[in-house]
Amino acid sequence: MRKFASFIIALAVSLLATGAFAHAMLDHASPAVGASVSGSPGAVRLWFTEALEPRFSGAEVTGPVGRVGGRASVSGNQLTISLPHLAPGAYRVNWHVISVDTHKTEGSFSFEVRP
Repeated sequence: MRKFASFIIALAVSLLATGAFAHAMLDHASPAVGASVSGSPGAVRLWFTEALEPRFSGAEVTGPVGRVGGRASVSGNQLTISLPHLAPGAYRVNWHVISVDTHKTEGSFSFEVRP
């Protein structure tokens, strides 16, 4: 019985520790973080390590003339921002997400559009 109780306690601690560190972290993006792309991308796409809560997740793209792009949309673990034609220059993506397990993360990265 003692071994069974120890197993249950170890299992509970393991499950709690796993849940405590669960956050939707940026896995990869297109354009990639720090990339220099030739020509204007049609959208910025961000993939996260967990599914996102659409109502509380978003992003914006800013560039040489201020904010560009449309409203962010979420599907599963992907966040997408449609873009108009971007002129050459430096752009910054600022994102904030809440995973479906209610953990908030945020960050930013930049990319460059070459002529």
